[in-house]
Amino acid sequence: MAAIEISFRSSFLMAMVVITIGLLAIGGRAENHLLSGDKLKTGENISDANYNLKMQEDCNLVLYGPAGHVVWLSSTQGKGTGCELTMQTDGNLIIHDDKQKVVWETKTNGTVGYYALVIQRDRDLAIYSSPLWATKTAG
Repeated sequence: MAAIEISFRSSFLMAMVVITIGLLAIGGRAENHLLSGDKLKTGENISDANYNLKMQEDCNLVLYGPAGHVVWLSSTQGKGTGCELTMQTDGNLIIHDDKQKVVWETKTNGTVGYYALVIQRDRDLAIYSSPLWATKTAG
């Protein structure tokens, strides 16, 4: 029984790794994510084959689906000027205006580390962290 449980866990973990890699890799180069420290300035966007996340001129962050349909929005239109979306190194995703006032946030701040905001194929936006494995060769 224990062998079956271990085999299931190993298969599940491998499936999660494959799914995550699939979510990040779109056509050999991933443009569907923001990493810790990355920003989307007013007018900029990230996208995958079907979805487009745009930091609009009116300070609203909007996820568009096929045919330009709105899937999700931050409802921050008109709450600032020169707004930027930042994936912070503490895991918090924030929109701030040109005066650095926080207009919207996910309130997911925690430990300083490596995080990724990903447009998933199922049209969800998700923040990922905690790698399952690493070579530990960084600096």
